[in-house]
Amino acid sequence: MGESGRGVSGMKIVQGILILLAFYGVGTMASKWLHIPMPGNLLGMLLLTLCLCMGWIRMDWVEQASTFLVRHMMLFFVPIIVGVASYMNWIAKDPWSIILSMVLGPMIVMLVTGRVVQWYLHRQKHKAEPSVKQEGRALDA
Repeated sequence: MGESGRGVSGMKIVQGILILLAFYGVGTMASKWLHIPMPGNLLGMLLLTLCLCMGWIRMDWVEQASTFLVRHMMLFFVPIIVGVASYMNWIAKDPWSIILSMVLGPMIVMLVTGRVVQWYLHRQKHKAEPSVKQEGRALDA
């Protein structure tokens, strides 16, 4: 890819990040000003999802920026890891609550996600299969 291709790609990433930051800002302001009991970043992502579904924001406007941010997501966890390290004395006093939440939390999420996917696939399978009555009517015609 030539220099101009990288420049265009870089501009798409900047454009996408600006759009994501705008939704973050709108969500944060709406959460504060309207006293919505939801974190502003979550509200912003819900608004972005709504705009993507309605076609007001095109996926290709934010796709490269999203891919870039996900690819470098580990950098965003460094401050969290440093923050946790400052609580090591407290964690050392009661490690079982942390261990239990680290094991049970993901386990519950995986079980619920698995059940939801099974239910969805079962529902899709039954939607795709024509019923016996519908087949009979088609043959009678």
